[in-house]
Amino acid sequence: MNDTATHDLVVHGDIALSNGMVLKAGWLGITNGLVTGSSETPLSGIETVDASGHLVLPGFVDAHVHTRSCRDEGITATTKAAAAGGTTTVIDMPFDKPARPVNSRERFEAKVADVGNEAVVDVGLYATFPPEGDLGIIADMAAAGAVGFKVSTIEVDPIRFPRIPDGRLYEAFQEIAHTGRPVAAHQENQEIVLAQAKAFQARGDTTPVDHALSRPAVAEAEAAGRLLELAYWSGARLHMVHGTLPRTFELIEWNRAKGVQASGETCIQYLLLTMDALREQGGRAKCNPPLRSQENVDGLWRQVQEGLVDIVTSDHSPYPLHRKETDNIFEAYAGMPGVETLGTLLYSEGVATGRIGLGRFLELVSAGPATLFGYSQKGHLEAGADADFVVFDPDAEWTLDESKMHYAVGWSPYHGRRVRGRVVSTWLRGRCVYKDHAVAVAPTNGRFLPARDDDDRSSNGSRESYSNDRA
Repeated sequence: MNDTATHDLVVHGDIALSNGMVLKAGWLGITNGLVTGSSETPLSGIETVDASGHLVLPGFVDAHVHTRSCRDEGITATTKAAAAGGTTTVIDMPFDKPARPVNSRERFEAKVADVGNEAVVDVGLYATFPPEGDLGIIADMAAAGAVGFKVSTIEVDPIRFPRIPDGRLYEAFQEIAHTGRPVAAHQENQEIVLAQAKAFQARGDTTPVDHALSRPAVAEAEAAGRLLELAYWSGARLHMVHGTLPRTFELIEWNRAKGVQASGETCIQYLLLTMDALREQGGRAKCNPPLRSQENVDGLWRQVQEGLVDIVTSDHSPYPLHRKETDNIFEAYAGMPGVETLGTLLYSEGVATGRIGLGRFLELVSAGPATLFGYSQKGHLEAGADADFVVFDPDAEWTLDESKMHYAVGWSPYHGRRVRGRVVSTWLRGRCVYKDHAVAVAPTNGRFLPARDDDDRSSNGSRESYSNDRA
C-alpha cells in the first residue's frame, strides 16, 4: 500500500487479520466504502477513527434471523439491534407474518424492496416453497438472489411455516441442487414432538421446563439423519440450522466424510443456557429446538473448539412478553431476541474465558458465515472487502440491560448477565451506523445482498459428482 495516499477513512487500532493474528497499533485504509489494505505505518485519510487500545474486527455476520416472526419487530428494529451488536450483515428467514411466507418470486422481490427501504445493515434473504405446487419457483427465486432455501420437518403454521413432506423434500432437494444454493433445515421429528406434547398436557405437565422435556433429543437427531440422507441421494448442499446436540454435529461430520455437502450451526443460546433457564425465566426461555442439559452444552463447546460447528448464529425470533409468559408452556410462543448480543456473548464466553481464540471466534461469526453463504466481500478486512468493521473494547466489563437494547419487544433472556467485551462503534462500508450507545443512521443505509454464484463457498464434494441413481 502507498502510505502517502489519502484515503477517505483510516482506522488506527489493533487490526484483526484473517488468520486470527492482530496487527497491533496498525492502520486500516478505506476508500469508496472498501478496504484498501492494512499497514504497520501511519496512513493519511480525510477522516481518522482513533481506536487505540481497542480491537478492530470485521463486522459480524448473523446467518439466522427472523425479522418478521413478530409484526411488532420488523426489519428496521432487527437491523438497528444488529448494528448495536456489531453485526453488519444478517441473513433473514422467509417465514414472515402475517402468514406471508417468501415462497414466490413476487414475494421475494417485494421483500427485497422492503430491505432497501427499512434496513440499517446489509441483508441476505432466504426463500422457501409451499408443500404443494410447481417447484420451478425454486430456480426463479434463486435467480432473484435468494441465498438459500429454508425447510422444516415440523409444522409451526400450515401456511407461514409448514412441514414439507418427505416426498416433496426429495424432489425439492434435487431442484435446489441445480441452483448450487444450500437447503437450510429445521430438524425435529413431528410425530415424536406432537405425541409427547399431547402426553405431557394430558398428565398436566405444563410447567416451563416441560417444554424441553417433551421434545427429546431423538426428535432432533432422527430428523437430522433423515435430512442428511436426502442430501446424500440428491446432491443438495445441506445446512443444518440451530443444532442443540453433539449428536447432530457428529452426524454431519460422518456424512461429510462420505462426501455429503453439509454444514451446521448452533446458536448462542445453546452454548449459554440450559433447560434450567426455563425454570428460572419461564416462557422467556422457550425456543425450538429446546434448551438442553449441561452435558449437551459442554459437548457443543468441545465441538466448537474442535471445528465441528461451522458457525454460531442468534436465531433471533422475538415476541412480546404477553406471548411468552403463559400459564401453560405449550401455549407460549417459541423464540427469543438475540441479534444484538450474539458477538458480545460469544466473545465473552469464548475468547475472554480462553475457550476459543480470536481467530476461531471470527470463523464462527464473521468469515465463516460470509464464506458459507457466498459473500466473499464480507467477514474480513483484506483489500477489496466491504469496509464493515467493529471497534471493540475487549476489556470492558459490564452488565447486559434489556431496557437499553434496541429490540421493539423490549426484553432479553440475557438481562443481568455480566459480560466482558463491548462494541464501541459499528461501521458499514466505511460509514458509522452505531456509536455512543445509539444507532447513528436512519433506515435505508443497509442493502440487499443477492447470492453470487461465482463465490467459492466452503463445502465438501461437488454437485456434479452426485446422481439420483447413486448406488
